[in-house]
Amino acid sequence: MSRCRHFLSLAAGLVLGAFAAGAAEGRVVALPPFLVEEKAQALPWRYADVAGLEVLSSCPERLTRELIANHHRLHALLGELLPPALQMKMTEKQTLLFVDSAQPPPTSQEVVAQLALTSAEQDRLADPAEPLNDGRLRRRPPPPRYTFLPNLRLWDRDTGTLFAIVREKEFHANRVALAPDYVAFVLRNRLPALPPWFGSGVLTLFARAEFTEDALTLNRLDWPAASASAALKAGPEANQPLRPLPEFFAGNASPDDPALGEGLSRWQAQAALFVHWGLGGRGAPRRAALWNFTARAAVEPVTEALFQECFGLDFATAQQQLTAYLPEAIREKLALRPPQRPRLPDYPLRPANEVEVARIRGDWERLEIGYVQAHFPALAPKYLAQARRTLLRAYDRGSRDARLLAVLGLCEVDAGHDAAAREFLEAAAAGRTTLRPRAWFELARLRFAALGAPRAGAEPRLTPEQAGEVFTPLSAAREQDPPLAEVYTLIAEVWAVCAQAPTRAQLAVLEEGVRIFPHRTELVHRTAELNVRHGFTDTARWLITLGLTLAPDAAARTRFEALQARVNAAR
Repeated sequence: MSRCRHFLSLAAGLVLGAFAAGAAEGRVVALPPFLVEEKAQALPWRYADVAGLEVLSSCPERLTRELIANHHRLHALLGELLPPALQMKMTEKQTLLFVDSAQPPPTSQEVVAQLALTSAEQDRLADPAEPLNDGRLRRRPPPPRYTFLPNLRLWDRDTGTLFAIVREKEFHANRVALAPDYVAFVLRNRLPALPPWFGSGVLTLFARAEFTEDALTLNRLDWPAASASAALKAGPEANQPLRPLPEFFAGNASPDDPALGEGLSRWQAQAALFVHWGLGGRGAPRRAALWNFTARAAVEPVTEALFQECFGLDFATAQQQLTAYLPEAIREKLALRPPQRPRLPDYPLRPANEVEVARIRGDWERLEIGYVQAHFPALAPKYLAQARRTLLRAYDRGSRDARLLAVLGLCEVDAGHDAAAREFLEAAAAGRTTLRPRAWFELARLRFAALGAPRAGAEPRLTPEQAGEVFTPLSAAREQDPPLAEVYTLIAEVWAVCAQAPTRAQLAVLEEGVRIFPHRTELVHRTAELNVRHGFTDTARWLITLGLTLAPDAAARTRFEALQARVNAAR
């Protein structure tokens, strides 16, 4: 892959380049970009708020507009395969942070060296020789060289930021593509969770898809070799590659498969075929039905009645159509085109103010801390110090922008400094009615901790007023996307220690969480236990049944069986 591709692709979501280069040299370690404060003239940052994005760019205006338009075009094309309604939803806008390679913020060799060495390492390197056990001296090998990733996308639980260094002379929109990892993230984090067959089918097709100026083209279906020849023949043997649809939608490998690997491979191929069939055909006659069926399958059992309601076909007829469609999918490409060429609305691209630069760059640098902590923990304090400097630059000059305060609070939460975090988050909540979901949750968590509330199982002692202090930000978080499982878990924990009994409607909020996060068995158990405790046994029964069905281990099953025994004893 050319160097141009390395730099450009991430402008649409790809993470490329530096990891492979570092691995090849052995001693080179890749770090996310470390953008130090400008000591001299500040960069000409530009700002735009458009199409659900916040953009901060030091690139020239024309290039910045091209990057934004290209990002919009690629996502419009992706929408023909994975519509926005089936992608992860975020109330907080995603951020694009573009840096002009001709004038990037300083990342001097001195900064790299400072990052690379802890103080203890610096002391040891002052004397490059150390004694061996037998008294001889040996030369210590040189420390690893550090390079910075030129591009990266990092996620928090409620939003994400894309950073890219862009070379203007090498930017060509038609060479840019969305990364499979990015598509997998927005698909797998969609809530309620999409059925496995749809996710597998979309990702299998996208892995071999091609972006052009006006289309997303799906390549010929890659069918397992053992079944491909039969699939291309006419006659009864053509039915052999396909599983019966009820078995396929259940996601189980056929018990008569000679090997699990082959069974999984065939199931994945059929998932790709089913999505391909749903998208294909002259005039795309099944496309709306596919989207509707997928959305409903995320919250309902897949039955023949549901399938027939969406597609107007019973399983047997659909199986015949899929079998007849398979040779075409193996032979022909499928071009997906939006009905109209994607166009952005007019928007201002203006000089960014100090608060916007501090907030967006500071939030990016905050996200870097988690990445560095996971890969190079010794360097995390350097990144934390840099994020604080960036955020506090505007704060110390008097800004009390609520979104800036929220990022400052999250930065301190991530650093483990809850007292400072609460101060910033309380100030943010006082100055704004709408904050990002995670900011609301962290504020509620810190308020609950400050109340010294006992954990579940202890004697209830929270007054309704105290509980209300915690419920207020949790309620605000529930109004935002994406839903956070920890919000519902904390609601359950507050009710468990509140002196006031919850009403049926108040406990229904927890059932909302269970339906969104059915595999969070701790949430299911707490919700069931509260319903048992307060006499709502009918609701408790279905929650216990769900818990017994999805319990990941024997210990979890035992807890649900104990609740079941309590319900039966009460009856």
